[in-house]
Amino acid sequence: MSSRGTEAAGCERHRGAAIAMTVFLAAGAWADTAGSGQKTLETLLPADGAAPGWSRDGEPQAFAGEDLYIYINGGAEIYQEYGFRRVVIQDYKNAAGRSLSLEIFEMETPAAAFGMFTFKRSGQGQDVPIGSGAELEDYYLNFWKGRYLATLTGFDESAETVAGLMAVGGRVEAMIMDTADPPPLVASLPGEGLRPGSVKYLRGLLGLNNVYPFPSAHGLGFAAAVKGNYGEGSFLVVMDYGSDAARETAWDELRAALEGSDKFEKVRAPAAGSMLFRDSKGRYAAFAPSGARIVFGVSSDPSASLLLVAQSR
Repeated sequence: MSSRGTEAAGCERHRGAAIAMTVFLAAGAWADTAGSGQKTLETLLPADGAAPGWSRDGEPQAFAGEDLYIYINGGAEIYQEYGFRRVVIQDYKNAAGRSLSLEIFEMETPAAAFGMFTFKRSGQGQDVPIGSGAELEDYYLNFWKGRYLATLTGFDESAETVAGLMAVGGRVEAMIMDTADPPPLVASLPGEGLRPGSVKYLRGLLGLNNVYPFPSAHGLGFAAAVKGNYGEGSFLVVMDYGSDAARETAWDELRAALEGSDKFEKVRAPAAGSMLFRDSKGRYAAFAPSGARIVFGVSSDPSASLLLVAQSR
């Protein structure tokens, strides 16, 4: 599921949502946000002229909890896996007829907002100084700050529209009081050779299988994971289980699942406690335990996958 396809589909869906449903859902979404200085999501929507030249186009829509499936049919599951609370959507226009759509997602934690940001960005865009991290690609802008994730979508690639994305996004960022750093697990990825924009923070099997598909869920009940790209087609994943005991159980389950799968061929045991497999695409996947974590590296070269794992232990 690409970030571009998700946003374009989302925009079409919300344009067709019924006004009556919007009003009903909005009543629940405007409640105070517990544990935050941010009063309501609606207060984060720039007013007319707050971003020079841009004004609201129509009324906002809001969806909370399981009602996200009404707004995003077929793409809501990943938001729920990370920890979704609510979203508010508002269209904007300028006098020249340009338009854009703003979505502000409130997630359960800053880690959840960061994770969805890493999931949605392509890594091929331009880093821009908005929030705690932002990527601008073509006519899409994604950024996160605190527990909030904002996605702005233009409807053309004109300089005027792109400037509008930056202006409206900048106003939203200025109104978000929450701040946070990326989760500490991100620092477990070795810095040497790590490709900028490739980091993905994962919270469950949907995210993991988007990165690398497994034949079963056995041994994959991690608390959080992080993935980074190294070199052409090589990547490393660090899965944290919260405790050595939980990791030990997971390691036994994962080893049995891989050894019993016809999608993985065991090559050899390169070192005590580690595993090396060739997957169904001919890539080499090396696995090793490390304290409360399991790390695995994937590459077309078995030596490269083993080296990635060794560097992360």
